[in-house]
Amino acid sequence: MMIRLLLTILAVILSHVPLTIYAKENIMTPPIAKKIPYSFEIHGQKIEDEYHWLRGENWPERITDKEILGYLTEENDYFNQFMKPLADEKNIIFEELKGRVKLEDQSTYIQKDDYYYYTRTQSDKDYTIYCRRHKSNPQEEILLDVNQLAQGKKFISIGSFSVSPNHKLLAYSVDFSGGEKFAIKVFDLEKQQFLNDEIENTIGSIVWHEDGQGFFYTPIDENWRHDKVMFHKLGASNKLDKLLFHEPNPLYTVMVSKSTSRKYIFIEATGHDSNEIYYFPMDDYSFSAILIKPRADKVLYSVDHGDKYFYLYTNEKAKNFKILRAESAQDNSWQEYIPEEKDEYLSGFDLNAEYLLLNYKHNGLPLIKVERLSDRAAKIVKFPDESYTASAYSTNFELNDIRINYSSLISPNTVFEYKFDAEKLDILKVQEIPSGFNSDEYVTRRVFAKSGDTEIPITLLYKKSLFKGDGSNPLYLYGYGSYGIGMSPAFRNTAISLVNRGFVFAIAHIRGGDDLGHEWYEAAKFLNKKRTFDDFIASAETLIEKKYTSKGNIAIMGGSAGGMLIGAVINQRPDLFKAAIAHVPFVDVLNTMLDETLPLTPSEFKEWGNPKEKEYFDYMKSYSPYDNVEAKNYPHLMVTAGLTDPRVGYWEAAKWVAKLRDKKTDNNTIIFKTNMDFGHSGASARFEYLKEAADDIVFILEVFGLDSVRK
Repeated sequence: MMIRLLLTILAVILSHVPLTIYAKENIMTPPIAKKIPYSFEIHGQKIEDEYHWLRGENWPERITDKEILGYLTEENDYFNQFMKPLADEKNIIFEELKGRVKLEDQSTYIQKDDYYYYTRTQSDKDYTIYCRRHKSNPQEEILLDVNQLAQGKKFISIGSFSVSPNHKLLAYSVDFSGGEKFAIKVFDLEKQQFLNDEIENTIGSIVWHEDGQGFFYTPIDENWRHDKVMFHKLGASNKLDKLLFHEPNPLYTVMVSKSTSRKYIFIEATGHDSNEIYYFPMDDYSFSAILIKPRADKVLYSVDHGDKYFYLYTNEKAKNFKILRAESAQDNSWQEYIPEEKDEYLSGFDLNAEYLLLNYKHNGLPLIKVERLSDRAAKIVKFPDESYTASAYSTNFELNDIRINYSSLISPNTVFEYKFDAEKLDILKVQEIPSGFNSDEYVTRRVFAKSGDTEIPITLLYKKSLFKGDGSNPLYLYGYGSYGIGMSPAFRNTAISLVNRGFVFAIAHIRGGDDLGHEWYEAAKFLNKKRTFDDFIASAETLIEKKYTSKGNIAIMGGSAGGMLIGAVINQRPDLFKAAIAHVPFVDVLNTMLDETLPLTPSEFKEWGNPKEKEYFDYMKSYSPYDNVEAKNYPHLMVTAGLTDPRVGYWEAAKWVAKLRDKKTDNNTIIFKTNMDFGHSGASARFEYLKEAADDIVFILEVFGLDSVRK
């Protein structure tokens, strides 16, 4: 008996696994997925996939295959068994996260004509309540209480909330499955009753015609593709809805919007690296859409209309984007209005009747410029933190309000109103932290990692009293790196819980996002995708070299395409990381991109490439996480998926976990949970969402052998 105990302890020491984890592995038997031979040939190569059976045939509708559901249930039971002894610790974390959320809260007002619209939450409720007050009457009018709508439902998501131009009707879209198929409903605010107008299976967006007699929307087909724009006239049968636009090319999807001036409707057909926009005046009831500029390879643009002019934002002959202006969008009179800046990336713009609001990024940090249209006087808005996120926008075209959302890792979210003449920021709302937060106790910094010849920014957060600077601090490293989506260094509830327990929290601003500009995104696409993974690994190595942490003392996390990042780097450098969390991970890259029946695959060819072309096939196969699992040691791993997720099929995570369990040579823990009632975004209720966040933290603390009690 003593010899067996000594051997157990020795095995734990050699595998660098905490004894508590190893003991649990002996008590709980992880599920083992069966193998069924399956193969196909492409480009002269045989691809074998023994876990192919885990994909249900009728996805993304409800899976009915009892064998698949049985396996996913076993995995969920195993996950729950792991978490059960940690229930007290999880509750501590949950209450801590909840303590930083003001449970009874209200948003800032947005004025529309004589109404002030806002949202609020109640302390004992999960969901938002949409409200308004009339200028002449302080009494609150509740327009939509999502808590009532959610009664008896396990999931709810509001896609759009849109009041008609005359403020008499409310149209909203709702999804109860997590499958992102939204039903549009219309409610008469005066008569307090629903109209018969109801449209199923839409993408969720609703754009009212200014006459209030109907609205524009985008339906989804059985493959979750949105390639049409429709107009619905109130009171008419859905069968009579007018088709305004159809995009036959599967590489493109469509969307509909209204100009800021409310005078025009825009219809956009957009792909990953090109698009085109059509428009028609609101008073043209033929809805005859006119093309503004035809699509061109690697050219992106967007259009808005202000008081007198159209504004066109584009990267055509301007890698950092520029803005053109014209009185008419139909002719060739576009003139350069805001030229391209050599060292500043124009990430977007907004406008009202008097001002143009320009959101730049300079060296990866926001830079806001406000220009007065009448005399072109321009001012730069300045902020105090070393690393932060900020954006300028307007909520009222006629009243010319300028609002700025601001946040940093040590500054809770703040909404400012900017006074142009006085160059003054007036606080409209600051995110309140009920349990208390003293920013002076923390430090946020930017450091840079060398990845090849490129400097990769990293944003850091740590608590002064717990940071040792000798490499002994554990570190949590977060990344994404795809689709041109940058990772903002904004205030994060979960980050505070981690740094209060001695962690250094880090965000790697790796290529594939647009953190340092559109070129930053373009530099890690197609046959350069591996740069995303190299940048992340270089970030981890640099933080080790600079003694923010040490090798094998790092937890990493990513979701969706960020889950692909996690899967790739633990294949390449598992020795760097102690634990990894992958939420709804896109890890079965090769199989997914070869299957054009999946909703997103055709349009994704412009992001990853088409593996039916051998060059892309070979490259994709070389990094696809699922295809590169090997017999070696891997970090502790926590994985989640959503059964109704239309973006990343649940089977990607399931197959990956099954293959890792079969191949890995260590005794480290793998736990895997499938949300059986949710989709890509996880739980919808705010308290359930916080419980899921607590799962992440508890898993990390257990793996690192740390106490849940904050220091």
